[in-house]
Amino acid sequence: MSEYSFPRDLLDSIKTRWQNVPDQHFALPEDNILRRLLETCYHASFRTSEQRLVQCVVAYVSPGDIPQEALHLTDLVQMTDSELVRLSPVTQHRQTVIGCYQVDDWLGIWGFFEHGQAWVQHSAGDPPAVPMQPGDYPPDCLMITIEGPGALTVSQGRTGLVRLRNGRVIFPQVNLLQTTENPLGDFFFQLVNRLLTRDQYQELSGNADETEGQFSLQNIYTTSILAILERIRLKRHGGSVVIAPVSFDQQLAHITYTVFEHGGLFGEIVAYKRLVNQLCDLNSNSESPAELESSQAELALRRASQQLIRGISQISLLAAVDGAVLLDDLLRIQGFGVRFPVLLPPGSRIVDALSGRKYLCDQWGLRHQSVFSFCHKCEQAIGLIVSQDGEVKAVKAEQGQLYFWDGILN
Repeated sequence: MSEYSFPRDLLDSIKTRWQNVPDQHFALPEDNILRRLLETCYHASFRTSEQRLVQCVVAYVSPGDIPQEALHLTDLVQMTDSELVRLSPVTQHRQTVIGCYQVDDWLGIWGFFEHGQAWVQHSAGDPPAVPMQPGDYPPDCLMITIEGPGALTVSQGRTGLVRLRNGRVIFPQVNLLQTTENPLGDFFFQLVNRLLTRDQYQELSGNADETEGQFSLQNIYTTSILAILERIRLKRHGGSVVIAPVSFDQQLAHITYTVFEHGGLFGEIVAYKRLVNQLCDLNSNSESPAELESSQAELALRRASQQLIRGISQISLLAAVDGAVLLDDLLRIQGFGVRFPVLLPPGSRIVDALSGRKYLCDQWGLRHQSVFSFCHKCEQAIGLIVSQDGEVKAVKAEQGQLYFWDGILN
């Protein structure tokens, strides 16, 4: 058995998981075409265009099955790794898709089409300016995203099927920050519930619907955190964010840059949530809302979304400074360039929460070890680490034992 996985090792997983996706409107290509498509994208991922990494999305779909306006080439272009390298700079990663389809026994590139801005914003972790509509989502065809050297994500439209990264096959997992079946999700569930006991937020906790769905307060809160991590990852400089809802011994954190009375993201999150509720109430009334009233509600929601995104971007930019960004439970910036002294006992181990395997903490660099140390000393805190290679870990201690969760953005 090979130590590393390659594109050919994805075929069975793709075919098996494709059958489990409901409401199929698109078919997979033949095995030899599917393998060629994967291998072409894989080889293109290792190449560069004027020292730029190749990053793009390739969709296997007939041009006749794309309902929205698309840019069609006059003549089909044979799909090769060289063509993907050449065309990737003219596409906008996550938004413009390269369309290809089988022609006899080869693959032809027929043109380009758009995901749609609302889906791009949603998939990047940004709270959408208005609730998503069915037409905002990409078609449920086979899509291959070239993320970086040797890194491919295969999906059926918006449904992830399998990922290849660092020679490993990775399957999609539930959003660990939004399910209470693990310590990460339970941490955020308890945090948001505590905040909702405060007088100014109590009206958001009375409705059963507030605990579920895309626009629940916990969902918006954790989506905002994921958006911060995604922006740090896209910068490719790495960084870490620590959320500490309680006060702690100042000796555990040396704050290089303190911040004076930062307002925090939670106020923006609540404002966004209230406007979502207002717009939903308008749309659910038996009588159609007045056009002016509906337009004003959508405009207010759009502005709230933009304000929240600005706050998200501000926090992510601070991660470029050496050291961590330290936030409290209201997502207020306590400081940045924060250094956590490494105080772990020699031989300390950290457990992979998903596999149960134990690793020596000192096999990672100082960025990881410092966050490990702080979380070990402050069990009410959670650490989020973005490596320069794009991997994202969450770290938390439970009853004296350190745990990490890998692939948070997978």
